[in-house]
Amino acid sequence: MKNAYIDFHCHILPGMDFDGTDDVNESVAMCKALKSQGVATICATPHFYPWNDDVDEFLKRRSETLNKLLKKGVDIEIIPGAEVQIFQSLTEYRVDRMCIGDSRVIMFEIPMRPFENWMISAIENAVYKYSLIPIIAHIERYGFSQEVLRKFAELPNVIFQITVGELSYKRAINTLDMISSFGVPVILGTDAHDMTSRTPNFDLVSKKLSEKPGLFGKTLKKTQAIIENCLYAQADIEKLIRTPKVVEVK
Repeated sequence: MKNAYIDFHCHILPGMDFDGTDDVNESVAMCKALKSQGVATICATPHFYPWNDDVDEFLKRRSETLNKLLKKGVDIEIIPGAEVQIFQSLTEYRVDRMCIGDSRVIMFEIPMRPFENWMISAIENAVYKYSLIPIIAHIERYGFSQEVLRKFAELPNVIFQITVGELSYKRAINTLDMISSFGVPVILGTDAHDMTSRTPNFDLVSKKLSEKPGLFGKTLKKTQAIIENCLYAQADIEKLIRTPKVVEVK
């Protein structure tokens, strides 16, 4: 299998998340699983809660846990980032330091509560203040109406991330199809946390693409179209999260 995919949302770093793994060996197993599923690059996106976390302490802890994992000799690229949960005073924090790698791309998580207009304003203000490109994590999870989703789609340079596991549920496909129809880039992430309950499952992508739709396979055709659009978008987003190579002029 050619390793070409990017997992844009993964809690791979040991000890970083209250709901993730504390075991570096389990993190190694997650890396091996993702590589076997065709993933070449993992965006490590541990939770960051601005009202609860100190930026410097978070970055130090992230660096230490990433180095701990890399010392195990994992054979996969890991780019550090964060999953920043928004709140009304978001711009009071240096969230620009939470971007993926050295890019301006940042992943935001919406609180699991009914939509309020401040959610749009908080992201928009942070985007303008720090010149960010926002990814909205697992956009399908919040149960927002089409009208609300359209408000998020109108954020400047926004990118939607959907969870790979949702591709296996027929009931979710219409929602994913609607999200994909807004004209914004849509990318994939496993949101994997461990090897037991929230495991790496990027292999669903290749499984769904290889399935042959039957006579009544409209749902599968729609799923395949969503995946193809996501992979097309991911190739473009990949250019944003990588540091441009400096060509030495002789």
